Formats: sequence, C-alpha cells, structure tokens
Amino acid sequence: MDQVQLLNRIDTKYILKQVQLTTLLGLLTEDYFVLSIDGELLHPYETLYFDTPAYDLYLMHHNGHRNRYKLRFRKYVNSGISFFEVKLKTNTRRTIKRRISVSGIAESLTLKQKEFVEECTNDGLKNYLPSLRVKFNRITLVNLKAGERLTIDTNLRYEDENTEKGIGDIVIVEVKQQKQAFSPFRKLMLEKRLREFYLSKYCLGITCLHEDLKKNRFKRKLLALNKLGYDVS
Repeated sequence: MDQVQLLNRIDTKYILKQVQLTTLLGLLTEDYFVLSIDGELLHPYETLYFDTPAYDLYLMHHNGHRNRYKLRFRKYVNSGISFFEVKLKTNTRRTIKRRISVSGIAESLTLKQKEFVEECTNDGLKNYLPSLRVKFNRITLVNLKAGERLTIDTNLRYEDENTEKGIGDIVIVEVKQQKQAFSPFRKLMLEKRLREFYLSKYCLGITCLHEDLKKNRFKRKLLALNKLGYDVS
C-alpha cells in the first residue's frame, strides 16, 4: 500500500450492479493483490464532508468547474486512523489529495484546518459546515506491476442532520493510477462493454438527500443509474 498511495493521480470510475461483482473479482485474481487487515477483506469507512451553507462545493461540480475541491474527514474504521483531507480536481483531470492526520472525525473545523484549506485552494469561501456523512464498505486491490490501486465500494449509506438513506444494488469502482496506463481492470471493462461513469459519492449523496438543490446536469447520469438498479431507501 505504501507503494501506491497515489495522492496525485488519474482516476477512472465505474458503477456496476452488485450482482456483477463476484464474477468480475474472479477474473482479476491473476493481476491484483487484495488488502487484508486481520484477515478481513471488506473494510468499513466513515466520511464527513463539509460545504458552505449554499453548497458551493457541490455546485462547483454540478456546474462543471474544471478546478474544484471537496473537504472531508475520513476515518478508516478498522485501523482507527483518521485524516482531514482537501481533495482537489484539476483542469487536467488529475486528482490531488492533501491531508493532515487527526484524532477522529470532528463536527467543525479548527483554525489550523481552515488555514490548511486556504493554503490548498486559495479560495475565499468561508463558514464551512458539515453537509453529508457517508459510510461504506471497501475492498482494495493493488497491482504493483502497474503502480495501480483499485477501490470497490459497496453498501453506501448517506446521512445529514435530517435524513438517512441507503443505496442498494450498485458498486462504485475507481481505478487510481499515477498516469493513464494499461490497467487489467479497465481492459476487462472494455471487453464487457461497461463504460466509465463519473459521479462522485458526495454529489450522489447530496442529490438523493436534497430535492431542492440543482441537479439538472446530473439527470442523465441518474437515469443511467436507475437502469443499473440504483435504489434509494
């Protein structure tokens, strides 16, 4: 894992049906190692995102801003390790993740964390508040030959201060690479005629919890998700 931290990388995302996962994993055993912690292959994650009261960070993504960012606390539940992260998306499609170690998930940002955000983004936005809590289980695959990490997220649950919803029947897969290069998983997706699908877990959660926010640019993607069995309950 130390060889594939990939804090500056290219991401390729796919959304699959839950029932496809077992078959696909069986086709990847020759190409990837799987992360195991104390014998467990499925690892729980907890994330708390922050946004402005007007949801400016969500709208940056929705409105197609090429340079945008997200703010979050992330906890790796099994290990107890937590970070505060600024996740930047550049106009060259690179994902750059900057983070600082923290003791756990907090409901507000410290002065040091606010200064860290300003240092990373050079943005004038203020008054960041908790906007969305996301919980999921993750399988992590590593291809050391290609310097590639593959994350497979299942059992998504979204919460805010008023609502809690679970997302059934879909799996979110991200291929993370230092640069665009050969990937056994991407090759498999091409063979299976499964297309790349770009919609962040944050934006997906905001759209399912907030009917009042703009989401017209996401409508085609949400319709495509419905065909895959996207089910909010």
